Amino acid sequence: MASLKKRNKYYSLTFKTHIDGKPVSRSFALGTKSKQIADKIRHRYQELYELGEIDPFSKGWSLKEYEKNANQPTSVNPNRMLFELKEQFLKQKTNTTAQTQRTYAYIISQFMVQVGETMPVTNIDSHDIRTFCLRSDLALASQKNYLRHLKNFFNWVVDQGDIEANPCNKVLTPKTRDNLVEKVIDEEQLQTLFKTFRNYQLGQKKAGAISTSGQMQFWFKPLITLAFYTGLRRKEVVQLQWSHINLADRFIRVTDTKNGLERTVLIIDKLYYRLLAWKKFMGNPKEGLVFPSPKSTQHNQIALVGNNVSKRFRFYADMAGFKPTINFHGLRHSCATFLLRNDFQVIEAKNMLGHRSIEVTNRYVHLVPNDLLASANRKGLITMNR
Repeated sequence: MASLKKRNKYYSLTFKTHIDGKPVSRSFALGTKSKQIADKIRHRYQELYELGEIDPFSKGWSLKEYEKNANQPTSVNPNRMLFELKEQFLKQKTNTTAQTQRTYAYIISQFMVQVGETMPVTNIDSHDIRTFCLRSDLALASQKNYLRHLKNFFNWVVDQGDIEANPCNKVLTPKTRDNLVEKVIDEEQLQTLFKTFRNYQLGQKKAGAISTSGQMQFWFKPLITLAFYTGLRRKEVVQLQWSHINLADRFIRVTDTKNGLERTVLIIDKLYYRLLAWKKFMGNPKEGLVFPSPKSTQHNQIALVGNNVSKRFRFYADMAGFKPTINFHGLRHSCATFLLRNDFQVIEAKNMLGHRSIEVTNRYVHLVPNDLLASANRKGLITMNR
């Protein structure tokens, strides 16, 4: 007889019998918090036990070892277990960043917590995916992110020949509310941010809490200005080289892009003067990183850590009283809005931001209704006073 027990939120499988007239039981951890998944495993092993194919009471018998040995790749469909496929998948995922690798590892590991790491991959169905990805405790963006990563993983599993169809295909992608308006700041707020930064730094210096030039974070204002007026992604900003900036002709050449497509970005006046001052402050370099870390030396330049840049932005944004939805990536949204507000065509904004499709850029059009109204007034399309 096989039954389930729950301890510390995890299920285990327990077999009970009588040997020499005495009750005997053995338990095996399933590594899952899902009762439905645990019951699926219990049902399968109950059948194996009744058919005499397993003897959980024999010395040294292990559920995990049994699964591993029973699912050796002896056919076209080897029915391998999740933990085996996860390890192989991550080893082959060499064309991604370390952060992406960690994200895949985390999401797949969390999925295995739900269904059990020894779960044969052929037993995974769309309900398992839906139960894991569309949990109520996850934000909509996280649900979408979990589903996307698992879909990529199971596409790979299909390519390996372990399953015929991706179980994620039957799970609809959750609709996320397009709340870009909550992530955008304007030029006035940008100046408020810089004022907050300046006051904090001066206060810390006066209090003796700042003693080195590195602690003054001189890079903050020019870096944030560049991000706001160009829409460069965080990685593109921290890896930007002076050799890619042409101050004379007023453009930046962005080469290390997310989609692999090089693009050219304009340098408007407000950014031009900030970059000019920053270059002079840095000793008028002709090459090297535009924003090297204070830990850099003359012979060894180190890029600023992207996460640290985001954290410093969030720190001063909080201090300035900005909404919690305002983050560093929001500067990219802010740039798109700024361009459209200043009469750039949607296609021009698309090219500058490096969007793959114009539909992505069109998301920002609704953020500037007052500008559309002003444009209609200028063209004489609206003449009545309100």
